Amino acid sequence: MLIVATAYAKPDLAKHPITASWKGLNGGVPPFDKVKVADFEPVLDTAMAAALIELDSIASDSAPATFENTIVAMERAGAPLERGFSLFNIWSSTLKTPEFQKVEERMAPKFAQFQDRITQNAPLFARVEAVYKGPQYAKLTPEQQRLTWKRWSDFERAGARLDAPKKAQMSKINQRLATLYTTFGNNLLADEENYVTWLNEDQLDGLPPSLVEAAAAAAAEHKRKGSYAITNTRSSMEPFLTYSNNRKLREQVWRTYYDRGDNGDNHDNNKIITEILQLRAERARLLGYPTHAHWRLEDSMARTPENAMSLMEAVWPAAIKRVAEEVKDMQAVADKAA
Repeated sequence: MLIVATAYAKPDLAKHPITASWKGLNGGVPPFDKVKVADFEPVLDTAMAAALIELDSIASDSAPATFENTIVAMERAGAPLERGFSLFNIWSSTLKTPEFQKVEERMAPKFAQFQDRITQNAPLFARVEAVYKGPQYAKLTPEQQRLTWKRWSDFERAGARLDAPKKAQMSKINQRLATLYTTFGNNLLADEENYVTWLNEDQLDGLPPSLVEAAAAAAAEHKRKGSYAITNTRSSMEPFLTYSNNRKLREQVWRTYYDRGDNGDNHDNNKIITEILQLRAERARLLGYPTHAHWRLEDSMARTPENAMSLMEAVWPAAIKRVAEEVKDMQAVADKAA
């Protein structure tokens, strides 16, 4: 089984820093200083397996399904895993070191399989549906009804009614997509880290002292002390575009940033995008939707791609008119600076 690993001893979820209850006021503080990247995989593997056991217990309850013993019980299940996910996501969004990226690449398909194990649990879905479609639903508060509907809808939209072969196909697609999404993001990060625009003293015109200092510090980090670096990140790119008087360099910095993942190198995302689109289309057909857009928008405000397009087309004339005005204004500024 993909989720449960056997190459290490199972950690104690109640005591491990990644999954233990947080201590302190207002729900406590995550123990960031005690977390080790190498621990994420064994701890989350164990936490996912434990959560599935809890959910299986709910699914096999011999008592009739109720809001309390099914919906509330599901909300309470897997608390250690939720804490682990919170820490993992923080590392993923802000502390993505090369060591963590390798862990993330291995965990992505496991997370997808874990979700499929839940939504493809037929007895569990039957209990959720019994609450949603049963007489007790009308007696629930609006908040409880919304939560119940959301649980039921998540199962429906994930293919809970598919037969066994199609469920297996769905899980295979979801795991592959999870891997592709992770690789896509890591490729963008690689281009942010590896592409730098180097500046000389005579190319700093217009930059405020704070940005000059930041560019010098960035160059020093890249072992080029004495130079100035505009790194390929939004926090470095946008201030440079705002203040630099060098139009050619502004274009270079802008293109470098927006060409992330599109440079024909080892971190190019074009083939990944193609496969993602193909898999999304395949999943949509499997679920009975005309396109991925129909599936994606079903539980949103727009509801359908047609409604979304109607809204866009309704505002399009005014938007185009305003764009023309702004382009004229910007061209005047550019002509004046030329």
